[in-house]
This record gives sequence, C-alpha cells and structure tokens, in this order.
Amino acid sequence: MQPWKISAGLTAAIAGSVLLIGGAHLDYLAPHWPAILAQHGVPAGRHAALAVMAVAAGIYGVGRATGLADLGSRVDLAERSVRRGEGDRDLADALRRDAEGDWE
Repeated sequence: MQPWKISAGLTAAIAGSVLLIGGAHLDYLAPHWPAILAQHGVPAGRHAALAVMAVAAGIYGVGRATGLADLGSRVDLAERSVRRGEGDRDLADALRRDAEGDWE
C-alpha cells in the first residue's frame, strides 16, 4: 500500500474522530453557529484545512521514513513469485485453490 493511501485513511479517521468527540462538547454553541460562521467561517475553514494537511503530511513523512513506501511493492513481488511456484509450495497451492474457488 502506498504511503499516501495510508496517510489519507488515517487522516480521515483522525478527523472523523475529532469531529465526533469534539462536536459533542460544542452543543452549547448551537444557537450561535450562524453568527460564528458568518464572522469566522472562512478563517476557521482555512485553519481546519491546514491542520488536516499537516496531519496528512506528518503521517506521510512517517510512512516514508519507516519504509512503508516499499512495503506494497515488496508484498506484490513476493505474491507474484509464490504464484509462479517459487518459494513455499503450500502457500502456492493455497493461492491456486483460492483462485479456483475451492475453500475447503
């Protein structure tokens, strides 16, 4: 899996968690949201977008630094070699049975 995919998924999960948890604590602002968004909506949106991009860039950087960028290609290379019959015979047979739909 590519690091940007991991970064996008983790960023979405973190942003969703923050919205769910943080939104519950902001119920007292419900009557004031129109005024807040009218006065501070654009700057708040910019800051939120920058925060999301910073989190995504941080996760991406960690993924690149730890070698997750090459992990997907390594797994793909190992799977293709096993499917060709090189390496573990039991695994090659299991993959062949799986491709044929024989799951027993």
